[in-house]
Amino acid sequence: MHAEFLVLRFIHVVGAIAWVGGGVYFAFFLVPALLSIPALIPQVMEGLGRRKAFTVLPTIGLLVVLSGARLLWIDSAGFSESYLSTATGRAFSIGGSAGILAFIVQVFMQMPAARRLGRIAAALAGSPTADERQRLSDEADRVRRRNNIAMLTAVSLALIAATAMSIARYV
Repeated sequence: MHAEFLVLRFIHVVGAIAWVGGGVYFAFFLVPALLSIPALIPQVMEGLGRRKAFTVLPTIGLLVVLSGARLLWIDSAGFSESYLSTATGRAFSIGGSAGILAFIVQVFMQMPAARRLGRIAAALAGSPTADERQRLSDEADRVRRRNNIAMLTAVSLALIAATAMSIARYV
C-alpha cells in the first residue's frame, strides 16, 4: 500500500501542478494575448491541437481527480464519517469537490465551446459572403463569451481545489 500511496501522490501533485498551471496560463495569459491579435488564433489553436494540448490537459485532469479520490479513500479508511467530519477531512472533501466540478466544467462546457470556436474560425477563413461573415462573427462572439466564462469558472474551481489541498493538513 505504501508504494501505491507514493505513486498516487506523485500523480496527484505533479498532475495538479500541470493541470491547474496550464489552466491559469491559458486563462490569464494565452487567451487574452490571442484575443488582442485575433488573426493569430487559428494558427495557435492548430499548433496546440497538433501537440495534443486539448487531449493531454483533460487527461491529466482526469488522472488528478481519480488519484485524489483514491488518496482520500486511503486516508479516510473508506470515506469514513469520522475522518470526513474533521477539519482536514472537510478541507480535502471541499477541495476534491471543487476539482471534480472544475473537470466537469472544463470537459462538458469549455472544451465544446472551444471546438465550436474552431469550426467557426474555419468557416470564416473560407471566404463567406458578407452576411454569412457577420452571422459567423456574431456567433463567434457569443461562443467566445461562453468559453471564457467556462474557462474562468474551471480555473477558479481548480484554484479553490489547489488551495484546499495545500492547507488541508494544517486546519
